[in-house]
Amino acid sequence: MKINLPLKIEIPNTQAEFELGLMFRESLEEDTGMLFAFAENGEHSFHMRHTTIPLDIAFITEEGVIESIKELEPLRSSPVYPDSNIRYAIETNRGWFAENNVNVGDNVFVDDWRNEYKPTEIESIDLIKPEPLRPSPSILDESTRIPTEIGNLIDVYLAWRGRNYMIKMFFPQVSKPSKAEVVKQIHKVYPGSKVWNYERCDYVPGQPFLRIGT
Repeated sequence: MKINLPLKIEIPNTQAEFELGLMFRESLEEDTGMLFAFAENGEHSFHMRHTTIPLDIAFITEEGVIESIKELEPLRSSPVYPDSNIRYAIETNRGWFAENNVNVGDNVFVDDWRNEYKPTEIESIDLIKPEPLRPSPSILDESTRIPTEIGNLIDVYLAWRGRNYMIKMFFPQVSKPSKAEVVKQIHKVYPGSKVWNYERCDYVPGQPFLRIGT
């Protein structure tokens, strides 16, 4: 049976947007959600650290079948896992799946969907693909270098021009930078932005970051 779901899906365009997810948002519009597509199958977990919106999550297999639907509690840092290996997940407002009669075992994506982002013939889901944030070429060149000295790699969560973002920054100093230092550097790249939070993170080879000059 053909099902037309009234759900608009936002898809992260970058690794930073993927990791940020729905953190720091004050609300999520009715009939909207976020889709997460992983590079490979696995027991991919989700947490609600810095997320204040009550959410439901549908874990989805590579074949597009809903494997499980679980509740995500606001601000809970403990991970929530699927019951088996999955490839995709959709987060939306608490109760949306039940209200729209979406259940475990339903098929939500066609088989070739995993190769590109596009709506399925079965569901007619509208896709909202946010425009990726593009630093200037000089900043991008600097952000791809691997640090060779002692310092602090920081995940910075911020709001800029009505959107929430997460960006990695490297400070070549022994002590953790103060919020004032982080805000000062962020404003050089995203003028007028609001910094929600920042925390130390581990370096992952190949993952881009902005390096702060001394």
